[in-house]
Amino acid sequence: MSAVSGAGIRVLHVDDDRDVADLTATFLEEADERFAVETAADAAEGLDRLDDRAFDCVVSDYEMPGLDGIEFLERVRKRYPELPFVLFTGKGSEAVASEAISAGVTDYLQKETGTDQYTVLANRVANAVEHARSRRRVERSERRLRKIVDSLPHLVYVIDESGTYRLVNEALAEFHGTTVDEIEGSTIDEVLDDRAAAQFRQDFRSVVETGDPKRLSGIEVVDAEGQTHVFEPKILPYDIRDGEDRAVLGVTRDVTDRADRERKLERLQRRTRALMHTETAEETARVATEAADAVLEARLSGVFLLDDAGDRLEPAAAVDAVREAFDGVPEYPRDAPEGSRAALVWDAFESGEPVRIDDVPDDDRVDEPTPSRSVILYPMGGHGMFVVSAERTHAFSGTDEVLVEILATTLEAALDRTDRRAELRRRRDELERKNERLEEFTSVVSHDLRNPLTVLNGAIEAAEETCDPEQFDRCRDAVDRMDAMIENLLALSRQGESISDPEPVDLAEAAARAWGAVETDAERLAVETDRTVRADPERLARLLENLFRNAVEHGSTSPQSQAPEDAVEHGSTGPASQAQQDAVEHGSTSPRSQTPEDAVEHASADRADGDAASGDGLVVRVGDVDGGFSVADNGSGIPEDVRENVFDSGFSTRADNTGFGLAIVDRIAEAHGWTVAATESEDGGARFEITGVETAE
Repeated sequence: MSAVSGAGIRVLHVDDDRDVADLTATFLEEADERFAVETAADAAEGLDRLDDRAFDCVVSDYEMPGLDGIEFLERVRKRYPELPFVLFTGKGSEAVASEAISAGVTDYLQKETGTDQYTVLANRVANAVEHARSRRRVERSERRLRKIVDSLPHLVYVIDESGTYRLVNEALAEFHGTTVDEIEGSTIDEVLDDRAAAQFRQDFRSVVETGDPKRLSGIEVVDAEGQTHVFEPKILPYDIRDGEDRAVLGVTRDVTDRADRERKLERLQRRTRALMHTETAEETARVATEAADAVLEARLSGVFLLDDAGDRLEPAAAVDAVREAFDGVPEYPRDAPEGSRAALVWDAFESGEPVRIDDVPDDDRVDEPTPSRSVILYPMGGHGMFVVSAERTHAFSGTDEVLVEILATTLEAALDRTDRRAELRRRRDELERKNERLEEFTSVVSHDLRNPLTVLNGAIEAAEETCDPEQFDRCRDAVDRMDAMIENLLALSRQGESISDPEPVDLAEAAARAWGAVETDAERLAVETDRTVRADPERLARLLENLFRNAVEHGSTSPQSQAPEDAVEHGSTGPASQAQQDAVEHGSTSPRSQTPEDAVEHASADRADGDAASGDGLVVRVGDVDGGFSVADNGSGIPEDVRENVFDSGFSTRADNTGFGLAIVDRIAEAHGWTVAATESEDGGARFEITGVETAE
């Protein structure tokens, strides 16, 4: 019995002598219990039997009618090239044996007398079958291994010490733009460039001499299309089964994407560090768009911030290519029609969720022509939108999307910081202004009030000694002057507080009411504006009143226009002034209260010129200027050398004035964010222009 164990062995014995065939079958089955032997009388029958069912081995005689044993073997080899075939013949010769070997016989055995020959035959058949089965197992194993190796995304190879590829997988062959069969059997000099081949030989020697695996990093190799890839190979010692040659097994990962990510992340980190040091929203936006262009190659990127009204996303910064591609930097109104770029941007902004589109022209959310082909829209809280865009489709990878998220969140944090800094600067500036006012207040209290106090003390002493009524009048004048100073100081400090909630105010109506509060008989007001401005109504009225009083006090030489000092500086509470104010507010029809309204309603350029020509007809005009309004008169004007000083606290060209009227005007303008400037009017008088004024719709 054969020493080989295993599954059953099905044998087909072909011999034209039926008795010999049956006897051989009997002895084979007795020699090895695994055998199941079937017989056929000739080669033709044997071929039919092979076609009907599977056999593990064929045993055939040589001399048979029809096809002989060699011809039968050739037919079997064409149909079943791997099937073991034993030629068991009584006619033995070197010629027959040589011919049989040439035809691919598995084994050759000459018939002899005695039964021992069947034991030998059984062993030969069992060995042939086991060898075939082993070979098939190896082939199946190799096919499975090949399938596994080819399924790996990494480049796998076995290279012997001669530098020959003994095994490669599909990934490696595809990388080099060829087939597995073309590479296997080739050398590294034929596949790799000189530098890579030299590096590999060095690594090969290190691995086979030490017996230790070796991991490399940052190996750059150019693929079949000329693209440079970054590899991270691991090389291990490997034993080749069918020889004594030393070899290595290499498993190489393509880490190009990872290396690209790391490079981009490193570059982005350098860029985002700059965001931590920006001072303004515009500078912050510029740094972010430059980072998007440099790191992500997003040439159509920009930062769009929400305007104060909350109706428009306006560009704060954009890559230079945006201006060329869009014929200027776009902006995105809230009420844009559906299907427009602006509508898409607003949808993303209001949802607070990022949007990524890899093929904008193919996306049904945008039907407006656009040079952008790929876009990532990233909301930045309440600040606005970060638009990262490129001129090619599918421009951004998943890694790029993550990098945009990092950049956008850093940008949002930087904008938060700049807002806080701006608020701190505003508060610091406000504190500095308050400190300046406090110093101003202290200076006036310590200096300007000292003079009337000195006068008061001297007058009181003189009155005690002489009881002269004139000294008591001097006391009352000093007290009145101190009272005016104190009231103006309080007004100066209060009127300079910032305006937080301005409202629409009709400028013509405000001018009429302010004119009614000024004590004047003959002077006229010409209102030449129909603007509605955003302001604090009370403080706008105070600004106009002080400008009107300044015109009345300094602009006319008529005795009637010389209003009392307190009226000019802070608003008289005398009966005449109160009557005019009541007339404006309550619609009085008394002759005196009607005068200011008549002036407003009927004033004209001709009338004003005529009044001015009469010598005592002061005309005050309220008109429009670019970005605001003006108050001008036809009086004596302001000397050019003191125009820069007229808004200083305590400055006046008249000795009997406290000099706070125009300082209060300046403070009110500053509180609104306006600018006031003094110049000469067309009539040679004083002209005050208030600019930076927001016009209400």
